[in-house]
Amino acid sequence: MVNPGIAGMGYIGRVHLEASRKVPGAQALAAATLDAEKSCKAFPGLQIYSSYPELLRDDRLDAVIICLPTDLHEAAMVEAAERGRHILCEKPMGLDAASAQRMLQAAHAHGRILMVAHVLRFWPQYARIKELIEAGEVGSVRSVATSRLSTFPHWGQWFRDPARSGGALLDLQVHDVDFAHWILGHPQSVYTVGTQSPTGSWDHVHTTLNYPQAHAILEASLLMPSSWPFTSSIYVLGTEGALEYTFRVGANVQERNQATHFFRLYKSDGTVSEPAVSPDDAYVAQLRYFTQCVAQRQPPRLCPPEETCQVMQVMTASRQSVESGRIIALGEMLGC
Repeated sequence: MVNPGIAGMGYIGRVHLEASRKVPGAQALAAATLDAEKSCKAFPGLQIYSSYPELLRDDRLDAVIICLPTDLHEAAMVEAAERGRHILCEKPMGLDAASAQRMLQAAHAHGRILMVAHVLRFWPQYARIKELIEAGEVGSVRSVATSRLSTFPHWGQWFRDPARSGGALLDLQVHDVDFAHWILGHPQSVYTVGTQSPTGSWDHVHTTLNYPQAHAILEASLLMPSSWPFTSSIYVLGTEGALEYTFRVGANVQERNQATHFFRLYKSDGTVSEPAVSPDDAYVAQLRYFTQCVAQRQPPRLCPPEETCQVMQVMTASRQSVESGRIIALGEMLGC
């Protein structure tokens, strides 16, 4: 049995709590939130603390799930490692590559398991895309195009502050940069253009990642009108076929259980099929995997923090590119 505590009970913290109730061997015993009184009423039976240090002093906990604003990730993760807790940290890992590197070093120094919650690696359709690529179903990948379009999340005003969230460039785009990294590896260069919100946040961005034999074009936005349904899509073009997946929700992503999914494999021989996918909820699959890693004291090879640290190098280069108007060459990224 692995007993995690949850730091932050906003939307994503509640998602992780719900997932923990569906994972045998994982029992969330406690949470920390600024609105302790409200959470006590909403989650009877869950120990609620009004501060993060109080949560970490609960000796029943083996791990902590960090669901705090991004600017708090590093300090919260380092403190958890120092207190002997394993860590599942919500994406993005931190605000920049330097922060991510310090987090990785802290986990190694204290011998703790660290995994960043890049949920697309557990999302049934995205995981299936990875499997189909590795099985050679589309041949050699030549092009990847993604989009992730949303209104501003209504559950946290901190998203509008670039010093706290990094804007759509970081908070939203990191999903697809991580997935591109998973299927294509290290890009050679990054070029980003975008539109800023009045707060100075880069909240609608287009990024091009170049690889030796392929490229990826990514779009991310938090500037869509309030009537826009949350939509994410990916197209993968290979030498022998193509893959297409679109996920759309009537409102924002919190209503993902009501989403429509369109998933197709197009082969060069003219056949079209809908690939079978796991019925698992992505967040349940993600927490189950993290729990297994903690219980077995095994590093999270499906989502290694060293790789996430490399993703953060790409994110930092994306910000440098959009702010300078230049293509940023990355060279070989050998880790943080």
